[in-house]
Amino acid sequence: MPITRIDFVQLFDIDLGRKRRIPDVRGLLASESSSPAYERYVSSFEWLFEAQSTPANKVARDEDPTKLVLSQEVHCPYSLDRFDRLALVGDNRDKNDRGGVITISQSLKAAMVCIWRQYEGASDLDPLKIRHSGSADIPKHYLKQLSGIFDYISEGSMMYPFISVRYSSSDLEEVINQNAVFLGTLVSGGFDHEPDETMRRYVTDNLSWRRYEGLFLRSMSGMGVYTSGTEQTEVADVDLYENTFFRAVQVCELCLLEQRLLRTYRTQANNDAKKVRIIPRFLMVEKRREELLVLEDDLINALPFWSLESTRLVRKAQEIFNIPMFLRDAKDSYNFLESRNQNTKTTALGAVAIAAYVLDKLGVWTAIGHSLLTSFNNWRALN
Repeated sequence: MPITRIDFVQLFDIDLGRKRRIPDVRGLLASESSSPAYERYVSSFEWLFEAQSTPANKVARDEDPTKLVLSQEVHCPYSLDRFDRLALVGDNRDKNDRGGVITISQSLKAAMVCIWRQYEGASDLDPLKIRHSGSADIPKHYLKQLSGIFDYISEGSMMYPFISVRYSSSDLEEVINQNAVFLGTLVSGGFDHEPDETMRRYVTDNLSWRRYEGLFLRSMSGMGVYTSGTEQTEVADVDLYENTFFRAVQVCELCLLEQRLLRTYRTQANNDAKKVRIIPRFLMVEKRREELLVLEDDLINALPFWSLESTRLVRKAQEIFNIPMFLRDAKDSYNFLESRNQNTKTTALGAVAIAAYVLDKLGVWTAIGHSLLTSFNNWRALN
């Protein structure tokens, strides 16, 4: 059962939490540009979530008050609420480069860069070698495009690899059984030199319900295994294959963004806790509370799922990426911040009460009252 095609996607996590203002990328990247990677993001997004939309114009609402149209406030409405997407042009000197995508949120201060490489037609393709070829750094060709947006992105050091292999066979179960050790090595990277039995276990928990897809995710890497012949024509089969594995890529991207935002939030909340040891800061605490609600509700609990399949797939992936744990840690950090702020407030009020009592015993308030009364009487006498 030969492998007919390999696709390698790299997801680069960019933390923008330290920046005071995030620019609108629509004015800094060529919005008319496109790439195969961008087109696949668009075509597969609604396999998972509903697109960003707004109420239609008055004429359309009069006919149907429930009618919605795609949002014009973002370049790409096929992205999660509060996020936008633009294409990154591939390197035309590299025949395997299929371009990239940047997914970014100005309000949440987070971004993800996706780069897609495609390999096909050669009998000597080595998926493990291709997986190991992925650099931990964003390639210079893409950094050049991003330099107009970010002057400093050292936080973009995390790289998540997702590799997809397509077999000529149409029997997924047979493919996985016969290649279990190899596929387990591929998804794990093989760096730990684990025994064959461990490698087989890596490909026993298939997250996908589709008969032509084996989807195996880990918190540090992902892999999709696909068979051929599902559709009647090769063109339709390839189209199905690419949309399916890019659906999986976007599941990983979502979990990585959730991780990034929750980690950044926890760091900020812990830093803020140091600022309220002497003076309470109620506005700052309230701001953190609202931010946590946005993260929990909009990006974790109330995602605009498109189908039962997408709901199950995302929830399973969130468990693998430890999103519930990251959320608990973020909540713990906020609770500590709020508790410390309350303690500081109580201490400050106590100090004020003690000071007022001491000043009263010293007769300071009486003296101040007498002085104010004298000044008032003098003012009345002059007027």
